Amino acid sequence: MKMPEEGRYGYVNILREGLAYAAWLSVYGSGRQLELAAEFVRYILRRAWEAGKEVYEKAGENVEESKARGLLTHKGFEGVA
Repeated sequence: MKMPEEGRYGYVNILREGLAYAAWLSVYGSGRQLELAAEFVRYILRRAWEAGKEVYEKAGENVEESKARGLLTHKGFEGVA
């Protein structure tokens, strides 16, 4: 993460594991959690599209693979809800 200086934009790096967990939550989450995760995944995919075909395809593969997995495959996220 980089904090913005003097009214400028900062940025946050999203790790593959974070995107995978958000994708999983967008399918298996509950209530508002599911809605927010789905919105976040759509945003990331839109930004990946803007970055280029290869970036979009890689992000899309990660999202689809993660949606198909169960929670136990996301090490470090067991019991998080």
